[in-house]
Amino acid sequence: MYPDSLLNPEKPGTLTVMTWPLGSLWGQTLKECVSDPFTVSTGILVRHVEFTGVDIPSGLLTACRNSERPPCDVLYCNTIPAVHMARAGFTDPFKEEEYPVFEKLNRRAQPVAKGLSGWPFVIAYDVRYVMMYREAAFPCGPPDSWQVMLDHALRGRVSLYPGGKGFFPIAQIASGGTIEDIPDSMDACWEFLSSLRRQIRVIEFNKKMTEHVRNGEIDVHCTVLTNVMQWKDQGYGVSWCVPKEGISVGDDALVVPSGLPASVSYWAKRYVAFAMERNVQKPWCDRLGLCPMHEGIERPERFTGDTAYPDAPDDCSNALFLPNSILEKYEHGVWREKFNQIFNL
Repeated sequence: MYPDSLLNPEKPGTLTVMTWPLGSLWGQTLKECVSDPFTVSTGILVRHVEFTGVDIPSGLLTACRNSERPPCDVLYCNTIPAVHMARAGFTDPFKEEEYPVFEKLNRRAQPVAKGLSGWPFVIAYDVRYVMMYREAAFPCGPPDSWQVMLDHALRGRVSLYPGGKGFFPIAQIASGGTIEDIPDSMDACWEFLSSLRRQIRVIEFNKKMTEHVRNGEIDVHCTVLTNVMQWKDQGYGVSWCVPKEGISVGDDALVVPSGLPASVSYWAKRYVAFAMERNVQKPWCDRLGLCPMHEGIERPERFTGDTAYPDAPDDCSNALFLPNSILEKYEHGVWREKFNQIFNL
C-alpha cells in the first residue's frame, strides 16, 4: 500500500494488466474501453498479459506468497479467486475516501465474504449465466426449461463450463430442489448433474468452446450472456433465453495485488477507479452485455424488455442468486470436486 504522504507520485511508463485473452471479447473490450482511454487520460501505456480460466495464475500466487513483486499491476478476474487472494492478504486494499467514484457504485461492487472488510478489491459488473441454444435445433422457439438438457435427442449436444461454473443453482432448481437448501442439502443438484453426464459433448472454457459452437456441435450450453451475444453477432446461429427455473448470477473483479512499489500501486488503483467511472463503465459493459456497477446507467437498447439483463446489479427477480460468501466457500472447492467426480474429470 502506498503511504498517505505520497503526493504526486511518479508515473510509471507502463502498467501491466493481467486479463483474459485479447482475442476474446472480454480482453478486447477491456483494452479498447478501459486501457486505451486510460492511456489517453494519463499518458501511461498499458501492457496486457493474458491468462485463461477462472483460477488465479500460479505465477501471481507464487509471487504474493514469497513477497515478491507480482507479474502484473492490475488483475482482471473472476470474483471468487479474488476473495481468496484478499483473505490471504495478497491484495492491496483501497481507501474509500480517496476514490469518490465508489460512492456512485451499487452495493454489490464492494466484496462481502468472511474475513473481508473495506475495499480489498472492486467488483466491476454483474454477470448472468443464461441458456445458449442453437436456433436450428429449436425451430419452434427457445426451450422453456433447463430440463431440455436431458432430452435423449440432445445426447452429445450439451455443454457446460469446467468445474460446473455458474450451473450449481440451476441444476438444484431444475431437479426440484430449492435455492434455500444450498449449500446444506444439494442432492437435487447432484442428481441432475449425474443424469446430465451422458448428454455432455464437451466441457471447455470460451476459447475452445467457440470452435464447437461455430461448427454447430452444441445445441444447449450454460454460459455467460456475453459469450452468446458474441457468437450470435458472429453469425454462429445461436441465441439465448431465460428458462422458467431462472438463470444464475456472478461477477468479475479488478484487483491490485500486494507487493507493488508505492507509486505503481497508486496508479494501478487509479486505473481501477477510472474503470468504474460512468463514461468508462457504459461503453465497457454495453459491449459485454453486462450490467455495470456504476448506478444510473441505462440498459443497452438491444436488451430492452429482455429478462436476461437485470434492471440493476442487485435485481434478482428472475435469477438464482447465491452470495459470494457462499460461492467462495464451495464453488471452486468441494462443488468443483464433486462435479469432476461425476464427469470423471
